[in-house]
Parts: sequence; C-alpha cells; structure tokens
Amino acid sequence: MGRNLLDQLELILEHDKLIKLVLSRKHDLSLFMEELQLCALTLSYAPKSESSWRHRRWVIKMIAENFQNLQEIVEEESQLVKNIAEKSKMNYRAWNNRCWLVCYMTRSQVLDELKKSRKWAELHVADNCCFHYRRRLILRMLEGNFVKQDEESSVSYNVYTVWKEELQWNELLIKQYMGREALWVHRRFLAQCWIKHFAALRQELSPHLEAEKGVNSGLNDFLGEELQLLHACLNTPADGFDDSPDQAQYAASYILYISKQIHLLGEYKLQERLKEVGDLRALLRKTCPERLLLWESLLD
Repeated sequence: MGRNLLDQLELILEHDKLIKLVLSRKHDLSLFMEELQLCALTLSYAPKSESSWRHRRWVIKMIAENFQNLQEIVEEESQLVKNIAEKSKMNYRAWNNRCWLVCYMTRSQVLDELKKSRKWAELHVADNCCFHYRRRLILRMLEGNFVKQDEESSVSYNVYTVWKEELQWNELLIKQYMGREALWVHRRFLAQCWIKHFAALRQELSPHLEAEKGVNSGLNDFLGEELQLLHACLNTPADGFDDSPDQAQYAASYILYISKQIHLLGEYKLQERLKEVGDLRALLRKTCPERLLLWESLLD
C-alpha cells in the first residue's frame, strides 16, 4: 500500500506543471516547506528519482527568490544528501543536487562543507562524487575571490590556504590508497587551480599573499614537487593487490597532463624542467601499453 502511494507521488512529481503553477501563485512558505517534506519522502523510497530531485531544486529556487536566505535550508539539504549517499552508493543525482546548492552557500558554509565532506571522502576514495563536490566548493571560493573584491587580502589568503591544504591532503591519500583514479583526477583539478588562479595571477593577488613563500615559489617549485610525487609513485614496491601498476599509470598520465598545461603557457624553462622525467613517451608505454595509440596522439 505504502509503496503504491509513493509510486503515485513520484508519478505526480514527474508531471508537476500544475503543482508548480499553484505554488507559484500562492506564495506561501509553509506550502513550499511541505513540498520539500514530500520530496524527502519520495526520495527515501526512490533515492535516484530524477523527478523528485528536479522538483526539489525548483522549490528551493522559489524559496530563495521569494522568501528568505537559504542558510538553514542549505544545511538541511546537505545533510539529506549525505544520508542518502550513505544508503545509495554512487548516487549521481543526489550529489548533483548537492553541487547545485553550492551557489546558494555563504563563504562560511562553503568552508564548513569542505571540512565536513573530508571524512566522507577519506572513507570513499574510489567514489569521484564527493571529490567532484569538493571541486565545486573550491571553485565557489575562487568565484568569490576574483569576482567580488570585498576583503581582498583575507579572502585571497583564505582561498590559497584551502588549496594548499587540499593539495597536501590529496598527496597523503594518493600514497595511502594506491591506484585510485578519483584521487588523481582531483589532483589534476588542483594543478589547474594553481596554474590558472594562482601562478598566472599572483601579481594581482594581495601583498599578504605575495609575502607567502608558497606563492612566491611559483610554477617551478610546484612542478618540482609534482615530479617528486611521480618518482615516488613509480618506485612504489608492489603490493598484494596489484595496485602498483595502476598507480604508476595514473602518475605518468598526470605528468603528461601537467606538461600539456605548461606547453599552453609557453614557459620554456618549465618545459626544460620536465626533461627530468626522462623519455615521457617511453614511460607511458611502459606503464600502460594498452593505451599506446592514445599516448601517441596526445604526445604528437
């Protein structure tokens, strides 16, 4: 009986134009809150119901436009997605909803979400969903940093600190959990952040940041650290789970990615620094020969 009722509710939400029309004319906050409760009920039964998630986003958007700021609702929504993610693994719709919420978060909420989602990510290192969410949070901070010019010095320093901590944490996870592609994908994003938002723009950053050795060291020092990570991953002893070959492959392809980004910058000295790797083509062939055609096309 209960299952049939939830099936009917999901069907109604799938064709909810009339519901939206009524709600948009009523402008009654209590009705919108009840609608959120209804969506939560259907999601408890069908956590991957796209119609329920879509309708939920519409309700939140209406509340934001007509009634109040969303700090409390955003916190509750984030907790809802966390609970659903625990029960429904790889639930891309739930995580997509959480990513969508980021645009409504305050700076303090973004920092809080980065802190709270860290433990979940450590326990699910093979799940890219949480790392994608963390990337969205960091991008939100970067938007606030370069679009809004309020509190420029403290904001710039804050973003750089978050990025540096994320980079160090990611390296620890890579060394602890070998052969996890999601961790290397996340590191590519962090490298791109450095190249695009810090190294290329450091002349525009505040004096507070300019005094930091980490920022002043520039791309050359960053590249040196990444090359050290590469050598560490290539020389990792084999384990009983055959993760070492995957680790070496991801490390080599990561350096290939870095080399492409540096080539686009036209930094000749950095391109020379990459020669410390040796023959990158031979390295890629060795670590992942089954992708030989891909490596050849990328290197050419």
